[in-house]
Parts: sequence; C-alpha cells; structure tokens
Amino acid sequence: MATSLDSLAAEVITHYPLKNPSVSFIRHNENLTYQVVDEASGQKFLLRIHKAAFASMTGIQHTRPALEAEMNLLHELKSTAGLRVQIPVRNSSGDWVTVWLSESGEEICCTVLEWIEGRDIQQGERLTAEQIHDLGEQMQTLHQYGRVHETFETSGQGSEEAAFRADQTDVRPSYGSIKENLNMLRQLEEGVRLSIFTPEDFELIRETFENINKQLEAYSHHPETWGVIHGDITRGNLLVTEQGISMIDFCLYGYGYYLFDTGGAALIFNREERDVFLFGYTKQRVPLTEQEIRLMEGFMLIFTFGYFAFQMGNESRHEWMKDRMPKLCSKYCRPYIQNQQIFYDL
Repeated sequence: MATSLDSLAAEVITHYPLKNPSVSFIRHNENLTYQVVDEASGQKFLLRIHKAAFASMTGIQHTRPALEAEMNLLHELKSTAGLRVQIPVRNSSGDWVTVWLSESGEEICCTVLEWIEGRDIQQGERLTAEQIHDLGEQMQTLHQYGRVHETFETSGQGSEEAAFRADQTDVRPSYGSIKENLNMLRQLEEGVRLSIFTPEDFELIRETFENINKQLEAYSHHPETWGVIHGDITRGNLLVTEQGISMIDFCLYGYGYYLFDTGGAALIFNREERDVFLFGYTKQRVPLTEQEIRLMEGFMLIFTFGYFAFQMGNESRHEWMKDRMPKLCSKYCRPYIQNQQIFYDL
C-alpha cells in the first residue's frame, strides 16, 4: 500500500505548477504527508494525501468540501488575520483540492501547502515565556477571527458570505458540544468491550461527562463563546520559527467552544507556564472567570479523552491506554467531579 501511495504522491504533484518536483515521505497518521522540493526554484511544499492510517482517524475532515473549507480558512487567516499559518496552493486547474480516483473507484483527496521553515519542539524542550505568551496571543487572534465572522454571519448582512460560512459549519467537525461529548462517550464505551477500560473507570468517565454537559447547559452558545477553532493544538502541531511559534496542521479545525481550544493548548505546558499562556490569551480581553476556568478544566479532560477515542482503532496504543486510564480517572476525573481545581495538575 505504501508503494502505491508513494506513486500516487509523485503523480498528484504533477498537477501543480512546479517545474521539477522531488517528493519525500514524512509520516502517515490522520493524513499521509510528503515534503516536496521544486528543484528548479528551491521552494518547498507540503503534500497531504488525505487517507488516514486507521479507520478511527477518518472523519468528515477528509471530504472534499471539508478540505476546501480548510484551505479557504488558511487563505483568509494569512491574508486577513496575519497569523503565521501555511499558505494553501492551488493546482494547475485553479482548485484547492486535487481528487484522485483509485483503481477500486475510491476518491482520494490531496492538498498542497507552502512549507514553513522551522523546527519541531524537541522532547523535553521548554519554550521561553515570550514564545508561550505569543502562542496565547495567536490563539486569541484565531478565536477573534471566529467571533468577527460568526457575528457577521448571524447579522443577516452579506448573504453570499453568510451562506459560505454556513456551508463551512456543515462540513467541518464540531467539538465540545453536549452532542459531541455524548458521541465521544459512546466511542469510549467501546474500550470497555475491548477490555481496555474497566467498567468502574468508565462509570467515572460517564459522571465526568455528565458534570461537564450540565455546565454547558448554563453556558451561553453564541459567537463570543463558540466559533472557528484549531481543534488539535499539541506540541506536534507547533513549529519554532525565526518569527515565533507557528500553529500548523489545521486538518482537524472545526467549530467549538474557544475554551475547548484554549484548554487543549494549556495541556502542553507545566503549571508555571499555563499562567503565562493565559496572560497572552487574555491580553486583549478580560481575564477568564472562575466559571470559565472550571469549564476549561472540563474541556482539558474532554481533549485528553478525545485522544483515546481517536486511537481506539489503533491496537498498538491499547496497552498504553489500559495503563493510563486508571490514573486519569483517579487523579483527575474524581477530583474534578468533587469540584476540586485540576487546571495546574492535569
């Protein structure tokens, strides 16, 4: 399969206006990724073949409408919000997405982004306070983009753009809502059947989700709290560049509570660094309330459980999950449902 996909990568890149492309494999997770170097110009690109390594990683984000929405978002974030994101590249036909039809009739979507020069965050590396603060500011910029455009959409003005926004909402994933949380809970229940989680731990998980969903019933759902989010801020999706930290890999971007995105990003940092991150995030806005901090803690748990659900079809992670889940439940879920603060501990 790898060989056929490598051949596909070499074929797909010929549909882009590059004179002498050289393709090299990077990795295969939720997407198959390659670095492309145009030997004629020296310019580098990222080719993504949107075929997940495991069925549990496949979702709405791999469909053509969803990918067109992602590429449009990156284009707008770069041109209007000034964020350091990867620039999407159109193919020779002027399309954001190249669709390849396999011999079996399967449609495989492919996209190309300009390469950002930088490096991964190393294992055990601690970012500087300036870098952490900067990431907080960037996340606020991303969420402010969501606030402005969601407000525009619901204002009844600009019907054409509003229709485009509505289409994006329909084709991109949603995160952190009561409905999505219940869906995730059902996915996690599969872990009991597979003997990855004990029934006792799952009962604690269920209580945690009920607690969070009860808070959401009282938390306003409007453009100030819900909109465009990255959805997957992890150390692996950040690059250290000369200009600062760059958020990359928007393939799981969607719509959700901004606090979900913020809580997920906070998990990257240790307790001292989390305050620096929040200072950056709230620099242009009022500090988070106690209610928001508690809900964000809940989203940190949801974000963590999301990784378990995402990897459910990956047997190589089952032993790790089996070992990790009891600790997660006893050290964090139980204190959380007992109204103890876990923001600095999780």
